[in-house]
Amino acid sequence: MSDLAAQVPTAREVRGEIREWRRGRAELKWGELLSDAYVALFCVAMVAAMAGNVVLSLRRLADDACVGACSEVRSAAPWLAALAVALLALGLARLLGPVFSPPAANGWLLSTPVDRGALLRPGWSRTTVLTLVGAIVLLLAPAALGGFDLAAGAVFVAAGGAAAVACVGVAALSQVHEKPVARWLSWVLTAALWLLLSLSATQQLGGMPGVPSGVGSALAVLTVLGAGTLVWRTRTAVGRVTRRVLGYTENLSPSLSGALSSVDLGLMYDVLLARRWGRGAHVRTRTGGPLGWWALVHRDALRALRTPQPYVVLAGLVLVPYAAAEAGAGRAVVLATTLAGLFGGPAMCSGLRVVVRTKSLARMLPMSRASMLGAHLVVPGTALVLFALATTWTLLPTHPPDEAFTAALSCGLSSLAATVRWVTGKPPNYAAPMVSTPAGGVPSGVFSSVFRGFDVWALTALPLMFGPVGVLVSTAISLAVISYLVSDSAG
Repeated sequence: MSDLAAQVPTAREVRGEIREWRRGRAELKWGELLSDAYVALFCVAMVAAMAGNVVLSLRRLADDACVGACSEVRSAAPWLAALAVALLALGLARLLGPVFSPPAANGWLLSTPVDRGALLRPGWSRTTVLTLVGAIVLLLAPAALGGFDLAAGAVFVAAGGAAAVACVGVAALSQVHEKPVARWLSWVLTAALWLLLSLSATQQLGGMPGVPSGVGSALAVLTVLGAGTLVWRTRTAVGRVTRRVLGYTENLSPSLSGALSSVDLGLMYDVLLARRWGRGAHVRTRTGGPLGWWALVHRDALRALRTPQPYVVLAGLVLVPYAAAEAGAGRAVVLATTLAGLFGGPAMCSGLRVVVRTKSLARMLPMSRASMLGAHLVVPGTALVLFALATTWTLLPTHPPDEAFTAALSCGLSSLAATVRWVTGKPPNYAAPMVSTPAGGVPSGVFSSVFRGFDVWALTALPLMFGPVGVLVSTAISLAVISYLVSDSAG
């Protein structure tokens, strides 16, 4: 018995073995982390070196060859890029909601009497850091290509990153405070930050008479301070966000993951569309209005008044063809115009998308499919045509005045045809035979859905570059595509 008792380990020896096992496990874990970090840093350094070499080569080429109007476009390109980055951050934050709660936390923890801010603040901090890092990475190339030296480039990148973070903070405050007054005040603050960003990034204040040269840097510092104030204010206010608002994001992440895993951009649009209109819990109802076919047009007009953001974005996209014309694109301006219209068109076609994807709702309407889809095309079609007509002046250097007006009208029809093609696209048929790929079996219509809309854009926009005959050909193709897609045979 004494020999057997001597072989049994004591409690101290067991605790020692457990500590040794934990120490070995921690060393193994840290070794794996260091190995993964080394591989990640090596990949980042290699990609950054290649990208930096390309950017520096393009900058040297621009320094040697860019004169006249090209230099003006080059000086304006950085702050336009910063504006685009911050607008992208603002749009994604407003659409997805920067204050996010996972489904498990929303179902279990948020219903308990605990501090909600303690649960949401780490996620908000991660969102802020990712926004800042992403904005800085995206603005490095415009800062180098814009001709900034090291000090001016640092000011530009800092101001651009701070403006993007400020926009995300504005979106978070509008998510926490659901009052319209707070939302409009947030937009006013965003406009003020944009003014500070543009003036500091372009360094235009230093060249104005009576204005010191350090005003641009001072405004950049003020932008950073404003962004920091917004981040701090949002961090203290996230604890007051309601559970109903956080419930909108409960199924957003898995739904978007499923849509992106199947490469179905139409399904992703449907998920974001439901997210966008699901937030409107308080809507002022309006009774009355026209009957029949015009009733659908009237509803689209009311929808545009309630959420004018897509139309504001489309109006902002007018700058794209003007920038292309200023850069000397020539007849290729029509490609920039039609492509900008295609990017801005689907956001205005929410009513059309609903009746296309919801067959049961479409059957309840007492009208044919052609009449129903045609009614939902009136408001977005008018907006796209007006957008194209606003770019008529960009076509005057390459077209006579009467032909420029006709070409601009054809650009609007081309954008509308490509938008209708994208919005009315059918989902992938998972009952069809699969296509063998390295990632496994994929339905045959998945990869073609990525190019949906761009095929019609190429078919209708390229003829516009070949004079009056090309304008007629493009108009005929656009009208034929629209007529077919809204007809009863296409359903």
